[in-house]
Amino acid sequence: MKRILGGLAVLAAAGVVPAIAFDQAHVDQLLATKSCFDCDLTGAALAGVDLFDVYMTNADMSGADLTGANLAEGYLRFTTLVGTDFTGADVTNVNFESANLTGALLVDAIAPEASFINATLVGATLDGGDFSGANFNRANLRTASLVGADLSGANIVSAILGEADFTGADLTGANIERTGMTGVNLTDADLTGATITATSLTAAIKCNTTMPDGTVDNSNCE
Repeated sequence: MKRILGGLAVLAAAGVVPAIAFDQAHVDQLLATKSCFDCDLTGAALAGVDLFDVYMTNADMSGADLTGANLAEGYLRFTTLVGTDFTGADVTNVNFESANLTGALLVDAIAPEASFINATLVGATLDGGDFSGANFNRANLRTASLVGADLSGANIVSAILGEADFTGADLTGANIERTGMTGVNLTDADLTGATITATSLTAAIKCNTTMPDGTVDNSNCE
């Protein structure tokens, strides 16, 4: 709960304040059927629940606690997940397309092959998570934190990464195309074997950064 309140304080400072007043009938429906449409689940306490193969759309789960929950293979397109806490949750192959994850917490999340196409992750925290093979095409990750995240084999095409923090991230074999890198922190990141197309790393912060060809770039070390 302290983690969620802290996250909401950050969102409040940024002028994003999700309502915290879930509909208990909607929570009961979700737990019983693993499906819910246009549901109000804001601030719901769902830590550790089994929602494998959950199916939701146009639902609002802003500020909900889903720490350690299992949502693998789920469908969450067009859901509102502002400030939602997915810390340690299993979201393997979850469809987050066009979802709003502004300020969401995905720390240590298990998210291989998850789809974040067109999703908004502004200010989200993905530190230490497994996003191997995930799809971030056209996602907005501005100011997001991906410190130590596994993004090996991920697709990052036409994404917005302004000032995102990829310190220590594993980007080996990633596909980065037509994506602006201004202010992106690549300190200690590993891009070995990554495919960089129509993308310049000149404006990115590089220090002990392993480039696609295996060379180490220290051009921005202080």
